[in-house]
Amino acid sequence: MKSGAERGDVTIEAVVGVAALFLIFGLGLAGLRLLVADAAIDDAARSAARAASIARDGQAAAITADRRARAVLAEQQLACSSLDVNVDARDFAKSLGETGYVVATVTCVVPLADLVPGIGGSKALRAEFRSPIDRFGARS
Repeated sequence: MKSGAERGDVTIEAVVGVAALFLIFGLGLAGLRLLVADAAIDDAARSAARAASIARDGQAAAITADRRARAVLAEQQLACSSLDVNVDARDFAKSLGETGYVVATVTCVVPLADLVPGIGGSKALRAEFRSPIDRFGARS
C-alpha cells in the first residue's frame, strides 16, 4: 500500500509528461510551418523564372519576375519583412537559336512570430530557379 506522499508523485510525473508533449508538439509545428514557408519561396522562385523566361527582353523579364514572385507569396499568405527578387536575364542578349536561361532568386526574411506565435527573431529563406528562354521566340 502506498503512503500519501507517494501518491502525489504520479500527478507530478503526469504534469511534467504533458508539458513535455506540448513542447515537442510545438517544436514540430514550428518546423512544419517553416517547411511550408520554404516551399512557398521555392514556388515563388520557380514561377518568377518561368514568367521571366517568356518576356521579350531582360528589363521586362525582371519586372515580370518581381510581380509574379510577389503574387505567389501573397497567394500563399506569406508575409516577408524583407523581400528581394533578383533576376539574371543577361542571356536575352544571345542570338536567336542560342540556348539561354533566366535565373530568378527570391530571398524572403520571414519573422518567426508570424509562423509560430511567441517566438522572436526572423529567418532568411532563399530559393533559386533557372528556366530556359525560348530559343526562337521574339527578343528585343
